Amino acid sequence: MWENLAVREGTVCIAAFFLGAIPFGLIAGKLRGVDLRQRGSGNIGATNALRELGVPIGVTVFLLDGLKGLLPVLAARWLDLPSWWVVGAGLCAALGHIFSPFIRFKGGKGVATSLGVLIGLSPLVAGISFGVFLVAVFLTRYISLGSILGAATQMGLFVLLPAIYLTGNPLPYRIFGAVAGLLVIWRHQTNIKRLLAGTESKFGKKRPLRRLLLPLPRQGEKKGKRNAGVLNDPDSFAYCLMDLTVLPAAAALRFSVARSKAARFA
Repeated sequence: MWENLAVREGTVCIAAFFLGAIPFGLIAGKLRGVDLRQRGSGNIGATNALRELGVPIGVTVFLLDGLKGLLPVLAARWLDLPSWWVVGAGLCAALGHIFSPFIRFKGGKGVATSLGVLIGLSPLVAGISFGVFLVAVFLTRYISLGSILGAATQMGLFVLLPAIYLTGNPLPYRIFGAVAGLLVIWRHQTNIKRLLAGTESKFGKKRPLRRLLLPLPRQGEKKGKRNAGVLNDPDSFAYCLMDLTVLPAAAALRFSVARSKAARFA
């Protein structure tokens, strides 16, 4: 079978589509007794998982969704497929995530999976685009805006970058940049409407997520007493800095403390 190039390429793309279609966010939610489609934004992606299930699970979903895009590209390169099919495998993974047949073709927005594809195609484009995403979220605390700007950035980079920075024929990369970028932006159309209306949710607004960061109150001490000032102001620079940098480490530390206490009393 593998002697037939068309069959090999087709098999890789089909496998990439169904790998991309695995709804890790939905699965993670179900394991916690939560249906992400009925909570928060209703999306099964990493952002909604982060808000509704907490940082450890949200980060895990983000990494798994990213791997869904990265692995098909690496597999296609390992099989030494032409550039068109390397890019095609990555695009199929992104399409599988957005139009997952496992959940009636209603998947995520494709941000994390597309980023995984970008890492496999061009780490330079991926790094710059992700950097734009981080800066946008840091300054505005709108994850949706960061995702849109990141998608637009990679579209522009694939058009403007000289061919020397791309492996093989640059045309398929540029087509992927346009298609994937437009898909991500299209999937954010409701977010765009809320951004224009000023009703879009900001990252860090919800207390259940931020509570992972705040110190545990001492016995007999009122909650919030030790966390007054800028750390309680959701519009402050320090609040945003906490959400984007310290939060994952603090969540892991709190989980470790809880496990230690559980082991002590076991």
